Amino acid sequence: MAKLDKRRKGVFGPPMGKKYLIFIDDVNMPALEQFGAQPPVELLRQFMDHKKWYDLKDTSGIKLVDIQVITAMGPPGGGRNAVTSRFLRHFNIFSINSFSDETMVRIFSIMVAFYLKNNEFPPEYFTIGSQTVTATMDVYKQAMENLLPTPAKSHYTFNLRDFSRVIQGCLLVKSKSLENKRTMIRLFVHEVFRVFYDRLVDDKDRAWFYQLMTKILKDHFNEAFNMVFDHLKQGSK
Repeated sequence: MAKLDKRRKGVFGPPMGKKYLIFIDDVNMPALEQFGAQPPVELLRQFMDHKKWYDLKDTSGIKLVDIQVITAMGPPGGGRNAVTSRFLRHFNIFSINSFSDETMVRIFSIMVAFYLKNNEFPPEYFTIGSQTVTATMDVYKQAMENLLPTPAKSHYTFNLRDFSRVIQGCLLVKSKSLENKRTMIRLFVHEVFRVFYDRLVDDKDRAWFYQLMTKILKDHFNEAFNMVFDHLKQGSK
């Protein structure tokens, strides 16, 4: 209300000549109550139907004008619920398809190859670069499939930005910093843990992710996790 101007008694809106856009993300995340309704969504529907809120002090009506609502939601499942048609009827609905695996691998492989070539990396690192992209794809898909958002873990939402952050982090390395190919593999693991692992909130998920990374290193780099990080063992030089 502090951002709205009073037009006349009981009517509020943005400054004259302007409109407010309200963006609501994950609109289908509220948990269902006993009878299947989602109270936050029903409050929004009430506003969309009647353009009105109610003052909590005296329950007088507050009419809001020149306001448009934009929302975003993912497909139902994993803590996301289907919202009612009574709410959806107020919106024009746009659906965006995900990139195919082949498209994503091609896009990021070109980015990695371009960086390695322009920074004069030795030829043997080009293979590690392409393996990094396919390994990141595997981690991304496994996280999307197994680390589903719930009301207690609503931040378990992974998208193309997370994929990009891993690759961009790996491309911060300079050729003079490389000791051997394991340096790039360690950097890849570090970036994956930074982007994905650091968002996990319980030990079961963390243990699952550690086992996943052990398998990823074996499948994509033909390396054992313990050997790649052997230098971190206590007493090692």
